[in-house]
Amino acid sequence: MSGAASLGRNCRRQVAALAACAFLASAGPAFADDSFVSLAKQKSLTDTPDGPKEQLRKFGIDVDVWITQFYQGIPAGALDRTARYGGKMDGFLRLDGEKLGLWQGLKFNAQYEHYFGRNVNRQDLALVPVNAAQAFIERDGYHSALSMSVTQELGEHLSVTAGKFNMMTLASQTPLVGGGGIDTFMNRAFALPSTGIGVSSPESVADRLIVAPPYLLGAVVALKTSLVDLKLMVADPRNAQQPRVIERPFERGVGAGVVATVPVELGGLRGFHTFRVAYSNARGFDLDDSGERRPLVARLLGITKKGFRFASYAIQQYFQQSEADPNVGWGLFTLATLSDGNPNPIRWSMLVGLAGNNLTPGREDDRWGVGFYHYGLSQPLLDGLEARRITRRSEGGVETFYNFAVTRWLRLSGDLQIIDPWNPRRARASYLGLRLQTKF
Repeated sequence: MSGAASLGRNCRRQVAALAACAFLASAGPAFADDSFVSLAKQKSLTDTPDGPKEQLRKFGIDVDVWITQFYQGIPAGALDRTARYGGKMDGFLRLDGEKLGLWQGLKFNAQYEHYFGRNVNRQDLALVPVNAAQAFIERDGYHSALSMSVTQELGEHLSVTAGKFNMMTLASQTPLVGGGGIDTFMNRAFALPSTGIGVSSPESVADRLIVAPPYLLGAVVALKTSLVDLKLMVADPRNAQQPRVIERPFERGVGAGVVATVPVELGGLRGFHTFRVAYSNARGFDLDDSGERRPLVARLLGITKKGFRFASYAIQQYFQQSEADPNVGWGLFTLATLSDGNPNPIRWSMLVGLAGNNLTPGREDDRWGVGFYHYGLSQPLLDGLEARRITRRSEGGVETFYNFAVTRWLRLSGDLQIIDPWNPRRARASYLGLRLQTKF
């Protein structure tokens, strides 16, 4: 843990220096000249006008490094009033094949993640992790992950992508609500919504019930038209963090999903309706058997059931938009999911809330949100646990955050969550968090 403490101290010193620089950039004419104003407005700390990053982009090479730090505690509901500090580093590499002298339409994306420090996930026995960005790492330790994908654009509207996908990064592209846990909501319910075809494995490090693996190995075909955006994804339903998934893909089955997003304008304001259906032929634990008192060997092997089925419907509707940029605004988001309930442990779930940008002049880069979620556990699972004298229930909670853009590359967030955990013997818990993100 000495390495984590040292890294944490270094990060805090670095952030203090960056904050001082940002203050000078925004303190007014007495402190700021044109260079400081430019520093405050650029997208990342090192992305200076005509600088190295801009020069690299001319050759088709785009590089970003983000460091996100978390300090999160449980002021009510936990026995020991736990508070933890940790964070993650994200490195992004994007290559344009045509600019590199290869061929038109070829793209390459890579994301490297390194985690440090500790987190409060599982400290209050909540079912859904309260810090999604650190939910899939070794407990109180270090972890690194690498995701890579190759895209071939086959025209203006059609593309094919294959590789290992970071599902939280993909979720971050969702309008209004975002995802990924590093700049909008922190709770996994919002940051990594269910896909319903995940297969839990004892060797994986994840949350209590895998309803959406954070990494998937597979391929996506995307078709964009003026009426609808269609995506077909075929993937190994297991968490691709496991080396065995890379070494022996699809040995436990295959998952497939179709996503249709329909843009709809309401009163001149943008909106999106997204329909998803998914199926996996993998085998999962038969929840109808979870309450049976069988011999030890039979219980360890488990009685399996083939086939995971899932459907969802989501809405993102802007209530206000910036005249200068229609992607900047705020509005309503909702998501409802439904599964077969066996072997899926989650029968249904629901999200609803308001989120987006602060449209006050000068604060358009700020983001905020408030949302409610509920995860309805499968009745066979609840009955099976009850037969073993383990009382559980469905879980729900609320979260609100405000992400203050000190500059475009330095952001400070405050976060509050209140959760009724799935263990009814646990009191309602509250979680307070601070999050500092620096984009280099």
